[in-house]
Amino acid sequence: MSPSLPLRPFLAKMDAYKPGEQLDGPRIVKLNTNENPYPPSPAVLTEIRSEAERLHLYPNPTSESLRRALAAYHGVELEQVLVGNGSDEILRLLIHAVVGPGQALGMVNPSYSLYPVLAKAFEGRTNYYPLIDLVRLPEDVFGGPEPIFILPNPNPPVGTLFTKAEIVRLCRERKGRMVVIDEAYVDFAQRDVVSLLVEFKNLVITRTFSKSFSLAGLRVGYLLGSTDLVAELMKIKDSYNMDRLSQVAAAAAVASVESMYRNRDRIVEERDRTAEELIRLGYRVPESHGNFLFAIHPRAAEHYSLLRQRGILVRYFDQEPLREGIRITIGTPEQMRALLAALKEIVG
Repeated sequence: MSPSLPLRPFLAKMDAYKPGEQLDGPRIVKLNTNENPYPPSPAVLTEIRSEAERLHLYPNPTSESLRRALAAYHGVELEQVLVGNGSDEILRLLIHAVVGPGQALGMVNPSYSLYPVLAKAFEGRTNYYPLIDLVRLPEDVFGGPEPIFILPNPNPPVGTLFTKAEIVRLCRERKGRMVVIDEAYVDFAQRDVVSLLVEFKNLVITRTFSKSFSLAGLRVGYLLGSTDLVAELMKIKDSYNMDRLSQVAAAAAVASVESMYRNRDRIVEERDRTAEELIRLGYRVPESHGNFLFAIHPRAAEHYSLLRQRGILVRYFDQEPLREGIRITIGTPEQMRALLAALKEIVG
């Protein structure tokens, strides 16, 4: 840190979140960032072209039309929906509202590595609850003391789907504290917990358009929660946090949701077929409910490097308890055939 800049000391002590490599090229098989391999609904592109003529105007500051579409889609009130610049902004707003210096965020381990980075950004800390066998919730997670607990469901990088009964217990035993269920990948599981919002005011659900809706390049996320929570978070969001194109594109995606369902079904079918092939090659593959697989092998780090040399990108996490696995995004059938052919050479 330069001594001439009046930066706060905590910045020098924190590490930034590290996203997957964003290499590009005609020969790159990109299976490392859980993007959807298929384009969005044609209606999305039509709306973007139309809205591009109005880029000289500010967007709606509260994304009201998109929020109305999402409220109708989920069967909740408009005032229960908040839209953000990707679900990462939504998570930042939640942590900003709850976590202060010295306060703790609770999460399972392994999980989405952005959460502790956001906690540190507000001088908070993180309490980790190690998952048993990478998949089962430990008993002490239910009565933990943190003012906010975040649980992705399904949970990356393994893809575990926790049961509705477990979510109910979390909300009951953490009464008076916030329980955030990050449903970024839930469309691939087709089992959400939106119905629990009626019963639990401490429950917050976050979603993204980046995965199932194929809009990773536009950055659209949202939350569903109590009207009181949304009203308070409106105070700390950016004035115009969603541009015009993102608002109309996401609304068009919701209106043409059947297109997303078709792409989702193709990905789920390819996911299950790929899991079977990986098991035949000698990998251990826990059941995944996302658009990715976690393939476990003693030589995982070597396999990651050898795939990269062949222009096939997967994700490797050089940390416990993930060092013996690679996370593989589900791509097109052609991409998955290329991956499996390479792994047959590597493993063979």
